[in-house]
Amino acid sequence: MRVHRIGTIVALLVLTLTTWGCAHVASYSEEEMYSLAAALTKLSAAVESAVAFKDPPEKLSQRELLEFATQHDPSLLQPLDRFTLHVLRQGGHAGVLVCTPEGARALLEDAGCTARLERHWWKEDLQKPCAFTLDLSVACPVR
Repeated sequence: MRVHRIGTIVALLVLTLTTWGCAHVASYSEEEMYSLAAALTKLSAAVESAVAFKDPPEKLSQRELLEFATQHDPSLLQPLDRFTLHVLRQGGHAGVLVCTPEGARALLEDAGCTARLERHWWKEDLQKPCAFTLDLSVACPVR
């Protein structure tokens, strides 16, 4: 009887934690994420343009590069300001990664050189760590 009771408690605990974990991860609506995706493609295109044509200093931090790239329109950062943003520079191209506010999980990943958003991590892999997966030398055409 006691073993059965412990098994039931463990099963309920696992179910509760799993349900809470899924609810916690999926805390963004589809509408919100598609809106953020649209904002991200504009931001990543601005960063791509800055890296490709404005020759920003290599020593700029990721945040400084975002600010450099959006000098002409700082409002490009506004829709994404509550999220953790990372910038990747590679071979004269740039990509932007949007992660959860605490920086634990990836939500969206975009190469600035393409018209479409590359990865909707919020749909594809709810546990994807906040790290770039894009290889810009593959994603971006040769100039």
